[in-house]
Amino acid sequence: VRILVVTGSDEQYFPLLDDLVQSLRQWQPAPFDDIACFDLGLASASRDRLAPLVSHLVVPGWDLPVAEELRVNKPALRALTVRPFLPRYFPGYDVYLWIDADAWVQERFAIECYVASAARGLLGIVPHTHPAYATPPHMLRWRREVAATYFGAEADAIVRWDTYLNAGVFALRADAPHWASWARWFAKGLESSQGMICTDQAALNYAVWRDGLPVGLLPALCNWVCH
Repeated sequence: VRILVVTGSDEQYFPLLDDLVQSLRQWQPAPFDDIACFDLGLASASRDRLAPLVSHLVVPGWDLPVAEELRVNKPALRALTVRPFLPRYFPGYDVYLWIDADAWVQERFAIECYVASAARGLLGIVPHTHPAYATPPHMLRWRREVAATYFGAEADAIVRWDTYLNAGVFALRADAPHWASWARWFAKGLESSQGMICTDQAALNYAVWRDGLPVGLLPALCNWVCH
């Protein structure tokens, strides 16, 4: 099984990206094969520092119908729109593990849990649920408003709000049906919002529950929300 870890960053997030990459390189041998990074606006010095540490360094395009205003003013949103298309950007791997640039890996077992889940054909992912977390009303309200804008009133009955999946870290097999479903619903949501609301997480949650996609829910420790 060939495993690719993928992340992405602009220059503002580069210090965090650098920490993530260093955390991934703490093991020999590593519990994955390669690291890939999307350049979303890195300075040349940052690219030079990163290049020898990763196997792929790619400037992505816009893969979904995001409004021109956002494309111009928020180019880093490509970190969201690339996610349903990782096998196309980096062919030849069996499992793709996305990790947001503002995360870092403390324990090897977490990577192994994601990969093991994906290898079984499941979406390896952590729900944003734990007794230690506070979910303020405005956050839940925003999630529901976005879902309604994206998919209509029926979304409120379909999405499992008590098991809201955190797309900041996830793993999927290359041949999983989730990629196409995610891309389809993400595109529909963008079209419904005239391309002005760009949220991969809302689309992924809807796709999972709407299309009955298989999920391997991992414990909060595998994607702990520190704040």
